[in-house]
Amino acid sequence: MIITTTSTIEDSPIKMSSPSTSTMPQARPGWPETLTALGLYLIGIIMLGLWMTQIPDEQAILRINIGGVGNGLVGLAALFAAYALRVRNLRAFGFRATERKWLLVGAALGVVAFGGCFVIEGVYFQFITEPNNQADFQVAAKGGALSLFVLIITGAILTPLGEEFVFRGVIANALNRYGAWAGVVASAAIFGVVHGFNVILFDAFMVGILTGILFRKTDSVWPGVVVHIVYNGLNLLYYSTL
Repeated sequence: MIITTTSTIEDSPIKMSSPSTSTMPQARPGWPETLTALGLYLIGIIMLGLWMTQIPDEQAILRINIGGVGNGLVGLAALFAAYALRVRNLRAFGFRATERKWLLVGAALGVVAFGGCFVIEGVYFQFITEPNNQADFQVAAKGGALSLFVLIITGAILTPLGEEFVFRGVIANALNRYGAWAGVVASAAIFGVVHGFNVILFDAFMVGILTGILFRKTDSVWPGVVVHIVYNGLNLLYYSTL
């Protein structure tokens, strides 16, 4: 109980108030969420990959679409496992609206990334020869209009959603507290390594840099999702022309 001898609380010039939401530290995922999401994602992807190896080459179209659906579901499961730990606020994981201009920037950067992958792969294959790890995508993309449509749903929508939820919504988000190098570059490096030690590592690193910058600018996963969808979609359309 506060006692004043000069005036009532109503008359006093000193106001009592609770901290405003603008001055309170913003909740965001940390190491528990990062390790949980990344660990579950890796376990899920390894299990998915082992399952896909059991599907014969004659069913390559089915195999790659299972991979796309599985990737999206694994990413979603990893996100919600991280969400269930402590924060339990999807806005803290980047699920927040953003200005339309950032979505347009994301679309433009998706086109830039598509062009950039030709440069990366052109340099890479001057020095390294490796098996074609995109063969299933190419077979499905050239399998007719229906096959291409399904592939775009699984490979250019579901896969980007799952990956962005984990690698930007959780990992880049958590690492942003340590600065741009950690939030953008380190998270992009993790994203690249998860794609394997092949040319796709460098393509994924480039996409991770672009989406990481957008996440740091906007605190929203959606501009990065647009980058990723446009990039994957253009690659699949290109494969259909080979």
